[in-house]
Amino acid sequence: MQLGHKIYIKVQAFNLYGSSGISEAGISDGMEFVPDAPINLLDNVLVTSDSVIGFSWNEGASNGDSPVLDYRITYDQSTGNYITLAEGVTATSYTTTIPLLKGQTYNFKVEARNTVGYSLHSEILSILVAQVPDQVAEPSTSIDGVTV
Repeated sequence: MQLGHKIYIKVQAFNLYGSSGISEAGISDGMEFVPDAPINLLDNVLVTSDSVIGFSWNEGASNGDSPVLDYRITYDQSTGNYITLAEGVTATSYTTTIPLLKGQTYNFKVEARNTVGYSLHSEILSILVAQVPDQVAEPSTSIDGVTV
């Protein structure tokens, strides 16, 4: 079935006592579906630090024949108990400063929404709240008797 094509549908009801007759064909101008889940979630290493997390994603292969309106982002702290972080996000990137614990890993999932509803969740993106250490100062040496 291709999106946007007319669809002819017949319906028959069933229960414990038997089945009804088959209806006349109904015609649809086409069907719309929820979009595919967002893909390619990536940590934005230029933004993520020990106090900020930034990440981005791409739209899934299909928008369900209706433009993606926005995204919903959920997260957890490696417990499996996801909490809604943001809804109505119109960009394909997000930055947050939720109360972050240094050294803690946070898991993120994103859903796309069109006029039909929300997609399935994206794959999980895990981000460790940390930053690259500062550059080490130039080393120096000293001699103390026979010890360097």
